[in-house]
Amino acid sequence: MHYDTGDALVPVLTVSTPDAVRLPPAVLTSTIPALGGLWVGAGAMWQRSAVWRVTRWWRPARPTALHPPARDLRSLLPRNLEAYGVPVPPWAHDGLQPAALLGRGPGLTPAGDDLLAGALVASRATGDARFISWRSQTRQALANTGTTAVSRALLHHACDGYATPELAGFLEAACGGADPHAAAARLSAVGHSSGTALLLGALHALTTHRLEGAA
Repeated sequence: MHYDTGDALVPVLTVSTPDAVRLPPAVLTSTIPALGGLWVGAGAMWQRSAVWRVTRWWRPARPTALHPPARDLRSLLPRNLEAYGVPVPPWAHDGLQPAALLGRGPGLTPAGDDLLAGALVASRATGDARFISWRSQTRQALANTGTTAVSRALLHHACDGYATPELAGFLEAACGGADPHAAAARLSAVGHSSGTALLLGALHALTTHRLEGAA
């Protein structure tokens, strides 16, 4: 369940079961609230008929201080990206344009937004010089372009480097020299197109950084 909060710091609160994909703004509970309003504060959330109290805090994944892999890992991507509705940007150092991706593609989180989130998290994690520009362009695009409330919130967190465990795990495997195939498969399995789009965005950032400064 996703709740629009009206809070600029946490635009959407996600309430999910422990076995769901763990999004950065998630509250984990074994009992999903009934449809309707939800109040949050003072270490608890409640409805008229139920109260949930915090018993343990968890920290969202935020990969950092990673080194981009020297090899091209684009072979990890499925060949039929168009079947997932993922908009594929030009594979070039300056090929990713946030305003052209925002809101594009199918899903509760449009595939273009997921691709952008993957690139933001990967570029921040590896100290890519393009991160500052991509983050600025993304925030400007969010102010001027429509997308879903959930996607808007997740991009808000991606601009600060927060990710799902599946994306963080892939980046750590790819940048740490481990075999990335299993981590890529786990990431691709997220949602219908979200995982594939996140993988594409991450690989775009990790691979095209080598063109920086080229003639």
